[in-house]
Amino acid sequence: MLKRILVLVAAGLLAGAVARAADAPAAAPKNDYVGANKCKMCHMKEAKAWAETKHAHALVNLAATTPEKLKAMNELLKTDVKDHPETNEACVKCHVTGYKLAGGYPGADSLKTAVVAFVGCEACHGPGSAHMAIPMSDKEGRRKTMPLPTVEACQKCHTEAISPKFDFADRSQKVHPIAAAVPAK
Repeated sequence: MLKRILVLVAAGLLAGAVARAADAPAAAPKNDYVGANKCKMCHMKEAKAWAETKHAHALVNLAATTPEKLKAMNELLKTDVKDHPETNEACVKCHVTGYKLAGGYPGADSLKTAVVAFVGCEACHGPGSAHMAIPMSDKEGRRKTMPLPTVEACQKCHTEAISPKFDFADRSQKVHPIAAAVPAK
């Protein structure tokens, strides 16, 4: 009899938990980095313009830093990077997408790392998987899941020391051939 009561209590608890779970609000979908090639499928014009920018080659260019350029950057930034800036956290974080963020650089495997090993779309717009999960027919939903870049986001890397003449309006037009960014507030 005791065994039967315990089974009924356990079943009741389980039914209550299932009912509460059904009433709970759905968790927000995980928003992961997908890489610029996924963006390019729908945003070819922007992708072509971006491919011609320094952002598209940021990590490769960092790896090709000459000793003279490294010395100049150390003096400018008051750092002491000895060699291989492409392996230095202080340097890499501004030359890749989503540095040390879930799904960002470095990735879980070499393929995942390769799709974020530059300053891609998601470095400015944020992770794209939630955007891609919205049906193409839902233009408003897709727009809501893809924030526009801001001057504040750019200035995390384009600091006064690195880019003393940084002009957000001018630079954003060079990255995008269309208006795709919002001015500072």
